[in-house]
Amino acid sequence: MYPRLCLFTDSLEPSGVGEHILILAAELRRQYRVSLVCPPAPACRPFLLRAQALGLETLALSVDGAGESGARLVAWLRARRVDLFHAHAGIGWEGHAGVAVARAAGVPSVLRTEHLPYLLNDPRKQEDYRCALALVDRVICVSEQAGASFLANGVPKSKLRVVRNGIPIRPILDDSSDARSWLAVEPTAPVVSTLARMTEQKGHRHLLSAIPSVVRRVPAVRFVWAGHGPLEAELRARVQGAGLAGHVRFLGPRTNVPALLAASDLVVIPSRFEGLPLVALEAMAAGLPLVGTRVCGTAEAIEDGVTGRLVPAEDPAALARGILEVLERPELAAGWGAGGRRRVEQQFSARRMAGEIEAVYQELRADADAVRGEVPAMTAAS
Repeated sequence: MYPRLCLFTDSLEPSGVGEHILILAAELRRQYRVSLVCPPAPACRPFLLRAQALGLETLALSVDGAGESGARLVAWLRARRVDLFHAHAGIGWEGHAGVAVARAAGVPSVLRTEHLPYLLNDPRKQEDYRCALALVDRVICVSEQAGASFLANGVPKSKLRVVRNGIPIRPILDDSSDARSWLAVEPTAPVVSTLARMTEQKGHRHLLSAIPSVVRRVPAVRFVWAGHGPLEAELRARVQGAGLAGHVRFLGPRTNVPALLAASDLVVIPSRFEGLPLVALEAMAAGLPLVGTRVCGTAEAIEDGVTGRLVPAEDPAALARGILEVLERPELAAGWGAGGRRRVEQQFSARRMAGEIEAVYQELRADADAVRGEVPAMTAAS
C-alpha cells in the first residue's frame, strides 16, 4: 500500500511555496497518496484548484492550533491514517500550528521545509520556533546557505537536511512573437523581466533606481514587472514621478510565465534575501541570462560569469552595470543563457529534488518502523 503523505502550508499567499509544493506533489503522486491542506484564502484558490487537477485530495482550512480547526484537522489526519506530514514554511513563523496538530493526531513522521533563511529576530518568535522544532523529525532547507543559517541558530545537525529547489525541465519556447505582441513590445526592443511579489524583500525600489542609467544608454529598453503586492501603488507612483512610464510596465499576477520568459532578453532578481528562487531556475531553463543579487539562494542558482551576473544587494549602480553588460554584449548574453540551461538540467531538476526529499521520507519511515519494532520499509510502495 502506498504511504499517505500530507503536504501543508498556512501561508495566505503561497506563491513560490505553493509552486514548490505542486512540483513536489506532481513528482511523488505515483509513489504516495498525496493530500494538501492550506487556508481557504482568496489567493489560495488557484493553488487548491491546481492541486485538485493533479489528483490530490485537498482540505481548505485555516489551522488555529488547539481550537475547532485544529480538532478538525486531527480528525482528518487520523481518518486518512497519514504516514508523513510535511509542512512548508514561507518564513520561520509559519507552519507551527500544523506541526503541533500533526503530532496530536499521532502522525508517525513530521517534517518541515524552510523556504527562506533564518530571519527571526523577535524573542517571542524565536521561542515559538524552538518549541515547534522539538515537534519535528527533520528540517529541510532549500539551499546550502539557508541551511547554514538554521544550523547557526540552533537547529541540530542531526535534524537538518538540505534539498535544493528543482523545477520541471521543459523545451525552450523559441518563438517570442506572440508573447511580444501580447505585451505590445516592439520586436527589436530589449525586454528585461522581473517576476516577483512587490514587497520589501524583492528589491523593486533598488531596481527602479537603476533604470534611468540603463535607459540613457539603451533608450528602447522595456522593463516588465509581473506580480503584485503591498508596494505596488507606491512603485507605480514612483515610476510615473520619474518619467519612466514608457519604460516600465506592470503586468499584475501572471500564470503564463513560459510565454513571458519567451518574450524576455534578460531576467533581473534584485532581492534583498531569498531561499532559492524558482524564477531563477525557470529563467535558466528558458535559456535566459540573469542579473541577481549576491544573497542566500540566488548566489547558489546563478554562477557568476557563467550563467549571469551577481551584484551586491541594495546597489542600484551595480544592478545597472549588470543589466547593461547583458544588453550591450549579445554574445555574452547568449553564452550565459546556454550555460544556465545546462546548469539547471544538471543540478536543478524537479526529479532530483523529489528524489532527495523522498530519501528523507524513507529515512523517517525507517525510524518510525524501528520505534514500532518493525522491519524498515525499503520502498515507497511497501
